[in-house]
Amino acid sequence: MSEERGAASTLKGRLADVYVPALVSNALPALSKRLGNRATIDDPLFGRASTLSSIDPLLERFAAHFKGATYRHVASATGVDRDVSEGVLTRGGADVPIAVVAERRRLREIELRLYYTSGQNERRARAPMLEANPDAAVPQVVLHVLDALRKGAVERVLAAFEASARFVDPDGKAYAKKDGSMAAFVSDVGSRMQIAPAGAADDGRCCCVEAVISRTRPTGDPEPAALTFERGDSGLLRELRFYYEP
Repeated sequence: MSEERGAASTLKGRLADVYVPALVSNALPALSKRLGNRATIDDPLFGRASTLSSIDPLLERFAAHFKGATYRHVASATGVDRDVSEGVLTRGGADVPIAVVAERRRLREIELRLYYTSGQNERRARAPMLEANPDAAVPQVVLHVLDALRKGAVERVLAAFEASARFVDPDGKAYAKKDGSMAAFVSDVGSRMQIAPAGAADDGRCCCVEAVISRTRPTGDPEPAALTFERGDSGLLRELRFYYEP
C-alpha cells in the first residue's frame, strides 16, 4: 500500500467499528488512509506498529491470516476517551470473538488495541498495553463483580446477573446462569486470576473494561484483557464477554 495518505478515506463511521470489517473486506488502502500518520496498533498476533512503514504490513498480515473470514458485529460502546467495538470473526466454521478499542489521545493521536485469542498451539504471554489504574472510572456494579471474583464469592457474582444471563469466554463458548455452568466458570476464573481495571468505555448499556490480569494458577507475568459488561432492562447484568489469551 502507498504511504501517501493525503486524500480522505472512504471509510465512514467510528474507527473501532470499521477497522475489522475493512480488513476482512480487503479495503486496506481506505483503512490505511483512515489511520493516517498518528495511529498506533497493538495486535495479539502481529505485534505493535506505530509508523507508516510498519502499520501497512501489519494490516496486510491480519488480512492474509483471516482471508475468507466473515465478520458479525455484536456491540459497541462509546466512552469519554475511547470507543469499543465487539464482533465475531468466522473462518472455516470456527468463531473468534474480537474487541477493538480505539483510544483518543492528545494532538489527534489514536491508539488501537485489539483483544482476541491468537489460536496458537503454544500460548504466548502478551505484555500489558496499559497499567492497572485504581482510579479508573468504572461503574459500581463492575467493581462489585471484580471484587467478588477476587474473593471467590461466586454467589455474589451471580447475584449481579439476571436469571437468563451468561458469560462468554474468549473462544466464544457461553456459560448460562440457568444451568449452573456460569457458576462453575466464575469459580474457575476466580481461582486462576486477578483482574485489575486499567480504563473503560461506558455508554450506559455496555461497559467495556480494559484490564491487567495476573494469573495465580499457574503464575505468570501480567497480561492484557478486556471484559464487557452488558446491562439488562432489569438493572442487573445480562452478559459478560471476556477477551484474553486462555
